[in-house]
This record gives sequence, C-alpha cells and structure tokens, in this order.
Amino acid sequence: MPRFKISMRVTPLSVMLLSVMLLSIMLLSGQSAHAQDPGYIFKFDTSSSGPSGATVTSRALIDNLGGDLAGWSIAICHDANMEVVEVLSGTASTTANSGGPADFDELTLFPGFGVRQGVVVNFVGINNLPSGQDHEAIVMQTLLLGPDDTFASIQYCTETFPGDSAASDNLAVAPGGVAITPTTEDGLIEIGGLLPFLLSANPSAASVEQGIDVDVQILVDTPDINYGFSFGFAHSGAALLLTGADLGAALSAFNGGAGPEYLLIDIEPEGADGLIVACLYSISDISVMSAGTDQELMVAHYQALDTAPIGSTSLNFTSDLVPQAPSPPTAIVFSLGNGGSAVVNTSGTSIQILEGVVGVQFTRGDFDGNGNLDLGDSVNLLSYMFSGGAASLCEKVADIDDNGIIVLGDPILLLSYMFSGGPPPQAPFETCGIDPTEDDLTCEVFDSCP
Repeated sequence: MPRFKISMRVTPLSVMLLSVMLLSIMLLSGQSAHAQDPGYIFKFDTSSSGPSGATVTSRALIDNLGGDLAGWSIAICHDANMEVVEVLSGTASTTANSGGPADFDELTLFPGFGVRQGVVVNFVGINNLPSGQDHEAIVMQTLLLGPDDTFASIQYCTETFPGDSAASDNLAVAPGGVAITPTTEDGLIEIGGLLPFLLSANPSAASVEQGIDVDVQILVDTPDINYGFSFGFAHSGAALLLTGADLGAALSAFNGGAGPEYLLIDIEPEGADGLIVACLYSISDISVMSAGTDQELMVAHYQALDTAPIGSTSLNFTSDLVPQAPSPPTAIVFSLGNGGSAVVNTSGTSIQILEGVVGVQFTRGDFDGNGNLDLGDSVNLLSYMFSGGAASLCEKVADIDDNGIIVLGDPILLLSYMFSGGPPPQAPFETCGIDPTEDDLTCEVFDSCP
C-alpha cells in the first residue's frame, strides 16, 4: 500500500510554512523576508526509466550554493503520462537537523495531482541544511502510464491542491526567515526500454531463536540477458553472524557446472557487516544469464547471535560496502554488455529474532543415557536412589513427572508407563529437548542428544 497521508488542512503549505518559520525564527532575529536569489535551485533526478507500466524512482533535489537553508516548501505537479504512487522524505530533511530529522516535515501525496512538502529544520534556528548540491528532498515512486517512446513531464508548480483554498508554491527559507524564490528546473522521465531487474532476498525461516542458524537466498528477476553483476548485502552485526555464502543454482550451472569464470565473495567487508559479490559469468567465452524470474544467485549462511536483540533485524541490498581499501564501494549493477547496465530495484528482507532456550538437551526417563528406554533405566534409577548406585550427569532425566524433585514416585511412574499402560514421562520424552520448566535439578551432560 502506498505510504502517504492526506492532509485535511485548508491552508496551503507555503502560507503555513512561512507562518511557522517566521514565528520561530524571525522573532529571534528581527529580520524580514525578501525574494529571489539564483544560488538556490529546485531540480529533479529523472535518470531512471522504464517501459509503460513500470514503476521507477525519481527524486526532488535542492542546490543551495547561495547559503544554508532553515527550511523550504515544495509543490510538484505532473502530466497524465505518469502517476506518483508513493513518496518518502529524502536525506535532506531526515539528516539536516544535526544528523537527525527536521523538527517539522510534512509530506503529502495528492493522487492524480502532485506532491507537497514543507520542512523546518530546527524551530529555534540552531541547525540548518548546509550549503551544497543535490540535497535529496523527496523520493518518489512513479508509475509510467504513457506509451513507450514518449516522456512523462514533472515540474515545480504553483498549484491549489484538493482541500486547499489557495495555491502552494516553491520557496527556500534562509536562516533569519529570509524567503527566497528559487530557480526551478522541470524534469522528463523517458518511457520505454527494459523493465528493471529485481534483486530480492528470501530467508529460510521468518523467525529464528538466538544461537540458531538461518539461510537467506539471494534471487534475481532478469527481464533480459546479462553478462555479470555486483552487489552488497548488509546486515546488523549485533544480531547476525555471516558464516559463509555458497553459489546458488543459477550460478553453479555456468561453464558446465564449474561456475562463473570470475567470482568474488567477500563476507568481511571493510568497516561494515555484510556480503559483497561480484561476478562475470565468462571471460574467455561469451556466456550470459537468460531472462527469468527467481534465479538463485547466492545462499548466504547466518547465525543468530546468542546475544542478538529480541525483535526484527533487517537485511538490505546496498552500494556502500567496500571489499578492501583503496577499492571503491561495490555498486549494485547488472551488465547488459557494450558498457550498458540495467535499472535494478531491490527488495531486502527481515528476520524475527526470538529468545533462545538455554540448557542441555535430554530425553526424560533415559537414566543411563544410552538412547533407549528399558527396564534397566528404572533399575539403575532405584539403585542410585537407595543402593549407592551411579548418578546420572543429567539429574533431570530422573524427574519423570517434572515436579522438580526426584522421589520414589518417579521410578514407579516409569515402570507403570513401560508395563502397565500408565502415562508417558513429561516432555522432553520421545525426542531430545530442553526442560520446559525451571527447577534446581541440573543437567551437565547427556551424550545421546546433540
């Protein structure tokens, strides 16, 4: 479901934003607003393209070479060849406030009309968006509706959006409440070409206990042939340990089962936790991966740490992992040959970490620990209790009713089960397991269980 919120306010964003900004900043400085400076540019990144029906990413960007910004308002419109289906605030507003999110950031999607954002970095003017280029204001998922070999147009606009009584517009606000009308640059998104490739991850289990292993398949949907790829796949080192990675079925099949001619697998990237893979299917001959869905590239092997935080942990594809300095970060790329590369969408995954059960596994009733339940277990238990016989290194096996104490009733219950149709011993019984109840009985070793 698209992530957006519909605003119920009737005051346009620019008026509201300036009211908040001027109230919180101008009262401190006593300065008034004035207009226009060519050092401020609102523009788009529309480099992603795809055929009609594809969803691609486009971004609203800010250049503020004229100086720091205390906030901004943005109004975006588009033509009928596209539809914005999801919006997220970019890094400009999520990190500008001394590395954290802006004090005020309202982002609204108006389906069929456009997008609006208003940001105040810091209400008291302590932190600002520093001077620079290509600050990411908004990330938009854009559905391409026009026919192939056409363009979709997106522009900064003055628009009265549904529910508003006046138009929103585009403003940059410098420290001190100085309102600036920025230069705006429209964008065009090319419609046509190849559908994006899709990298995805599929864990062998949705949840795993602390200390237990779990595998993650790395899969790709390829709309066309390709010659090789690279990617990074990051995880939290506080939750998971990457113990290894093996070739998936799609890669193992290359070159008569020998695998790709060039393959780098790095499970210890520099300064981070993750997996780096770089691959060329063939160097001497031209081998390609055919178009297909859910083609298995790798199987990564993880262990949930004994100290892993309880809850969900994420695994995501990334272009930030470095195999070894001075090598650059490994990009997410699928090569189409002749220097071209595919548009690649990614879909990470998450694993729920559950609290692990601590203790030695055993089977109740197997007093001599030989893996079998027979008369000897009752005899040896009685000998231990009353004739100085050898004790078991796992006291819990003798507590047949799991009441936390070993008494005469325990061997009687065991004999009743074996010869008189009595109830079986309490779990764990037929299979190895951990004692489900806490008591003072110990279990140091039980050789018949792993």
